[in-house]
Amino acid sequence: MLRHLFAVAFFCTVPLAWAQGAADPGSIVETAVDAAPAGKVELVEGDVRFLDGSGRVRQPKVGDALYQGETVVTGANGETHLSMGDGGYIGVRPNTKMRIDNYKAEGGPDDLSVIGLLQGSFRSVTGWIAKLGGSRYVVRTPTATIGVRGTEHEPLVILEGSKEGEPGTYDRVHIGESVIQTQQGAVSVRPNQAGFAPYRGAVRPRVLDRIPGFFRPTRNEARFAGLHARVQGQLERHREERRQIIEQRRKQLERRKEGVGAVEHGREQRRLQQDQHRKRAQKQREERRARAEKAGMQHAQKQHELQERRRTADEKQRGRRAAKAEMHEEHEHAKHARRVQ
Repeated sequence: MLRHLFAVAFFCTVPLAWAQGAADPGSIVETAVDAAPAGKVELVEGDVRFLDGSGRVRQPKVGDALYQGETVVTGANGETHLSMGDGGYIGVRPNTKMRIDNYKAEGGPDDLSVIGLLQGSFRSVTGWIAKLGGSRYVVRTPTATIGVRGTEHEPLVILEGSKEGEPGTYDRVHIGESVIQTQQGAVSVRPNQAGFAPYRGAVRPRVLDRIPGFFRPTRNEARFAGLHARVQGQLERHREERRQIIEQRRKQLERRKEGVGAVEHGREQRRLQQDQHRKRAQKQREERRARAEKAGMQHAQKQHELQERRRTADEKQRGRRAAKAEMHEEHEHAKHARRVQ
């Protein structure tokens, strides 16, 4: 009955489009943390590559971080193990392509792990995210979506054209329980069982009558001995440590923002000062221009007044000369008249 309720809850919360590779509306998780890693590399052997979202390739080494959006690719001799942010552990098998589609492990109820398995296999001991229930922990493949509850399991994808076995999605459960879901239905897989969802055909997922032989241990399989119990025993401590790390990152981010804000404030103050200086200089230029225009007008007025005074003086001078000439002429006329008499 509990398994049935778990399966129903899982079906209601996981979009079927995930099993078909469609983009999930929540495929980008917004966090207050600046690039918090999803996991850390614990082991690297053989051909292992990490690809970021733009396709840039890097060769990982022990201690390196793995981030949301990055893809893990292993060659025929490649294997890498990852300790996840929620205390879980993943061993990526050879010939595998696995992507961290969505990951948030901050110790809260909205933590989320969505892993895309495109081909190959990995073995996973789940951390606290799987304990949150619903669709908080999901493995999605080209043909199915796998949900778990407190599980150690091995999802595996065989592509068409492979000689390994029938193409489709498989999941082997060591501890706990998983649910394989497709558009045709779902099946619960319990410990020491393997479930299967075929690549083609409208066939409901089913539990196989035996575990297929291609679930082979790797040379590092001994690392998983007793690991589930150790992980579960340390989850609360690990979760609290993660909360503290996230809080430290958040404070660092806030300090960086405050620093950027101070720089921007300084730039704004300098810009305002420059604007004020330009306005003062413009005002001074306008005042000088107005004073020059006023001085020019005053000079022109003075010149005009001076010219008027000179013209008036000249007219007076001409009047006096005319009057003098007239008096002289009258005097001469009188003299002439006396001589005639």
